[in-house]
Amino acid sequence: MDELLTNLRSTIADEIFSKTEKRTFKSLLAEHTLNSQQVDFLRSKIYALAEEHINAHNYNFMLEWVKNANSALVPREQETSEAYFSPGDACRNVIIHEIDSAIKQLHICVFTISDDSITESLLQAHKRGVNIKIETDNDKSFDLGSDIKQLVHAGIPIRMDATPNHMHHKFMIVDQCAVITGSYNWTRSAARYNHENILLSRDPGMVKIFSSQFEKLWNEMKNY
Repeated sequence: MDELLTNLRSTIADEIFSKTEKRTFKSLLAEHTLNSQQVDFLRSKIYALAEEHINAHNYNFMLEWVKNANSALVPREQETSEAYFSPGDACRNVIIHEIDSAIKQLHICVFTISDDSITESLLQAHKRGVNIKIETDNDKSFDLGSDIKQLVHAGIPIRMDATPNHMHHKFMIVDQCAVITGSYNWTRSAARYNHENILLSRDPGMVKIFSSQFEKLWNEMKNY
């Protein structure tokens, strides 16, 4: 593991993740038989190294570095998607993990937000400089327990649909590297009682499709 971490640090030094460096890192990974816990540990180190080195001048490089380093952890023959289910904390935990791991950008399109633990993660991400945009349903944003007003007051840009129909999406795009989607509402009751699901995909094509939909809705919606 130390050898892998040393290699990762070396790829940041000159801010060029070359093809040779990518091949070397993949070769080292092939030499080590990592279990799922070790892969998760290494992925957390990737984000930690990125946070340690990122600055106003190397955002684009660091974003690409995270994408390349993460993609190297997943062999091509393996799926790049993971599924989670509720009731239970699995869906909430993966949402919070991806928010906490974000380096540059979070684009969120959700029916409602009333789970305070998710809201707190969003506020912390906003404080550390992550560019957050949220799209939500106009009717649900005024529900008792909704955290939308709190997020607006924190300075996070939020837009709502301006139709009599519901904006019922539940998806989030993380650093243009991953997308979370599924039936799971960002509420406490969804975790405690409801049978819901979350799909986490790191497929570039899937990320691009959801990003296009987010931009389309952002241009159509009105400010909170």
